[in-house]
Amino acid sequence: MKALRLNEKSVKIPENWAEVPFSRFLEFSNLSKTFKTKEEMEEEYKDDKETKEYKITLDNLKANTKVASFWTGLTEDEISMCDIDSINELMEDLNFMTQTYTPININSFKFKDEEYFVPETGMRKNTFGDYIEAEQVEINNKELEDGKLESLPMQTAILCKKKEELGTNLSEDTVMERTDIFKELDMATIWDVGFFLTKHEQRLLSSTLMYLKQEKQQQLKKLPPIKQ
Repeated sequence: MKALRLNEKSVKIPENWAEVPFSRFLEFSNLSKTFKTKEEMEEEYKDDKETKEYKITLDNLKANTKVASFWTGLTEDEISMCDIDSINELMEDLNFMTQTYTPININSFKFKDEEYFVPETGMRKNTFGDYIEAEQVEINNKELEDGKLESLPMQTAILCKKKEELGTNLSEDTVMERTDIFKELDMATIWDVGFFLTKHEQRLLSSTLMYLKQEKQQQLKKLPPIKQ
C-alpha cells in the first residue's frame, strides 16, 4: 500500500491488484457503473455545442472525486479541498486499474495459511463429479460474460483445492463456504485463476463434458427398448 497525505490527513491506497481484495473491487465496480460513459455524455450534450466540453469535463471531475473518495476514505468535500497536483498524483497511482491485467500461470496460491492448487491438464480422470464441476464452471462463465463479477470467488472455489482434496469432488457446502472466504482473496490471484485457467484449461473441462455426454449417449444406445 502507498501512503499519501491529503488535506492534512494520512491515507493509504493500493498500488497493484495484489493489494485489492475481491469484496473491495466489487464495491468499486458497482460505483463505476454509476458513472456516465463517454458515449453517454456525447449523446446527452450533443445539442449543447457551446458548453458540451465544459459539461463533459465537469462530469469527469465528479467521477474522479468519487473515485478518490472511495479509495482514500476521505469525503468528497475533503477531496475537493485538496490541491490539484495531489489529486493528479493519486489518480496516476490508481491508473493500474484502467490497464489490462496480464494473468500469469500459477500452480497454487496461499491464502489464510492454506495452500490451494490449480488443476493440471491431463491429471484429472473423467468422473461424474468432473461433469458437475464442468457444468458449474460453464454457468459461471456465462455469468461473467454478462458482467456478473460475483461469480469470480465461486469460480475459484470450484477449481482450486487443498492438497488432500485433489482427485476428489467438493461438496456444495464446502464450495459455498469457500466462496465466502475467497471474497477476501486478492484480485491478482482471482484474475490469474478466473481468467488464465478458464481460458487455457477450459479445454479440459469442455472435453470432460463432451466425453461424458457422448458416453451417456452410448450407454443409452445399449439399453434394451422399452416394452409397450
